[in-house]
Amino acid sequence: MTKAMQIEIDHLQSSLQSKTGMEETLSGVEKTLIEREKEIEQLQEKISLMNIQQLKETSITLRKDQSTQSIDPPKGPVYEAIRDWEARDSDDLSIKKGEKLEIKEECTSGWWLARSLDTDQEGRVYINDIKKDEESELSTLESLELFHYAMTENVDIPKIKEIKMRSNIERASLFLSLIKQDSVLLDQLRKKEHGKPKATRWYDDGVELTSPSLIQCQEVVSLSTYKHTHIIINESSPDVVCDLLQVLLQNEKVKYLRIRDTQLTQDCISSLCNLLANNKLVDLHLINCSIDDKAVADITNVLQTHNNTLLGLTFGNNPRITSVSAQFLSKLIINNSTLTILDVRGTSISSDGILLILKSLTINKNIKQLYLDMKDKNTCTEYCEYIIIKNRLIFE
Repeated sequence: MTKAMQIEIDHLQSSLQSKTGMEETLSGVEKTLIEREKEIEQLQEKISLMNIQQLKETSITLRKDQSTQSIDPPKGPVYEAIRDWEARDSDDLSIKKGEKLEIKEECTSGWWLARSLDTDQEGRVYINDIKKDEESELSTLESLELFHYAMTENVDIPKIKEIKMRSNIERASLFLSLIKQDSVLLDQLRKKEHGKPKATRWYDDGVELTSPSLIQCQEVVSLSTYKHTHIIINESSPDVVCDLLQVLLQNEKVKYLRIRDTQLTQDCISSLCNLLANNKLVDLHLINCSIDDKAVADITNVLQTHNNTLLGLTFGNNPRITSVSAQFLSKLIINNSTLTILDVRGTSISSDGILLILKSLTINKNIKQLYLDMKDKNTCTEYCEYIIIKNRLIFE
């Protein structure tokens, strides 16, 4: 009996040991499962984070694609950037070489408002940094300009000569059909037409006249709107300038006048003084106009006594202006309360004359920018009060 009981005890102990082993085994499995569950949770969390990041990147890509697809097609002429350029002001547009640009506004200053067809951003670009995109679609305006050029000029292209032989009714349709089909001919015409100086060149803010006739000047004045505040006259005759200035006296729109490469006679200067006395102009540029000290005296006298609107005055590249004019310019700086910009580069004003002008700057602080030649820099730096006025001097 005792033996039987011992056997039963041994069996029970064996069973207990086995059960304990199983429990230990189960406990180990349970721990492993818990560890696996934690690893799975961590993996799921990583996968979730990856999915979120991927969704974000996909969303950004989609937005970019949608933004690109939603960029409006160009309505104005298309130009191409010929070099990289970084914006310097908030109104400027940074461009990359080869970038396509829609020109939205052409200004006489040479800074045109453009819209990038890559980024849809807008800003000002300089015309020297862009060129006409010869591969862009032919606009209606350009078609008309090319047609007018081909029909009125002596274009030595056989196909154009054939069209000129047709009736007036047929010419336009035949020409448009031809340039749409013949890309080589279109490229030829574009190069010829773009390379030819135009007597009248309209901008959004004004008009540029090159060797104009009196009739063309009168047409410009009559056709200009309130937006056309700038007039540029290049390589004109003195008679045409005199007549145009007389017309401008009755025109309230013109605020900016630039005359370049034109000999201005005393009659022209008198007409110009009448225009200044009427307080119409805000900016006046007389560049390479063969004007002398007498002309400077007349102009500065009017600005001191009868004008309170002119902000900018340029006497660039007029070597007949000498140190005699420095006296008139110095008095102008002291007595005129509106002038803020004065440009005397390319004149024959000596060091003594430059010093006289500098002295007037210390009296009247309205002049914010005085443009001088680089040769005058040493004279200016030796001036006793140079430190006070140096930020208002620009040497080029």
